[in-house]
Amino acid sequence: MKISVVSHDAGCSELLCALIDHERTCAKWHIYTTATSPMASVCSKYALPFEVITDPVRQLESDTPDLLLFGTGWQERIERPFVNHCKKHRIPTVAFLDHWSNYRERFGFPDKGWEENLGDFTALSDPKAFELAQNHGLPSTLKMVNHYLINTLKNASRVKVTSKNTLLFLSEPTASVAQKTYSDPLYWGFTQFSALEEILNRFDDFGCDTLTIRLHPSDTAEGYRELLDRFRHIPVSIYHSWEIDLNAQLMESKIVIGFDTMALYIGALLGKSVISYLPSSNRDFLLPLPQSRQLRALDELPRCLNEPIELKLDNFGMDFASFLKIVTGKH
Repeated sequence: MKISVVSHDAGCSELLCALIDHERTCAKWHIYTTATSPMASVCSKYALPFEVITDPVRQLESDTPDLLLFGTGWQERIERPFVNHCKKHRIPTVAFLDHWSNYRERFGFPDKGWEENLGDFTALSDPKAFELAQNHGLPSTLKMVNHYLINTLKNASRVKVTSKNTLLFLSEPTASVAQKTYSDPLYWGFTQFSALEEILNRFDDFGCDTLTIRLHPSDTAEGYRELLDRFRHIPVSIYHSWEIDLNAQLMESKIVIGFDTMALYIGALLGKSVISYLPSSNRDFLLPLPQSRQLRALDELPRCLNEPIELKLDNFGMDFASFLKIVTGKH
């Protein structure tokens, strides 16, 4: 079995590389990405070789795969030539979705003909994601084991950290995503900067001594400088995602706040106090978190703020052999 894989954005790349690492001997893997992509970094972490994309058609013709797995996201569309070629030549394609938001937008919705970018199958890694994909009418939804989360929780149990009285803000490039998808940085009624400003205004209510900002791989520190200059009385540290281990940063924090990033869900699974903060009704809460941790405003923080969330990772998804039988039709 020869399987080609193409991905760019960090979330799906983590899912795919964790899967490949777990199933190294089950297939001959051929990974494609760009040299400076998040996928390239994740491949390095797992010691997985990859080929830099040059001419997708020629590369696939040389590879002659039995199956294509591809990541989805908003930053780049490097997977689309691979998907189009495989569909023309009846090579099965499987789209991997790593999150709980923008499911159709990843494929080009609302542009005309966006359905052509869908996979023949759609792989999801938790019950809520599976339900959302079905509700959106994405094709042939499949339940997949989330080896990335399994590895993350296993590794977290080995991390030794000193707890700090800090509020951790998990950034997301909300303005850029809204601009790129809807041509309006305020499409959802807020940006990462306006949300952080409200957090800073209410900082004393969290009962923390310091604020730490963990930048999304697609976010930069520059956009926050001017805002932070107005709150110099609050000790703030900013870290790029590659500078510090996510598990360690989550574990050492007192409270974790963000929009709907996967890292919030990981924090909850690690037993941290987390808040999903979406300061506008223009965007739905999608993380599988208790309603008490989903806030539209910070006027009245919940009494349970300092209490951890008790979440467990459900057993979910089929084994890889069953997955291959379904998507290739080879029983």
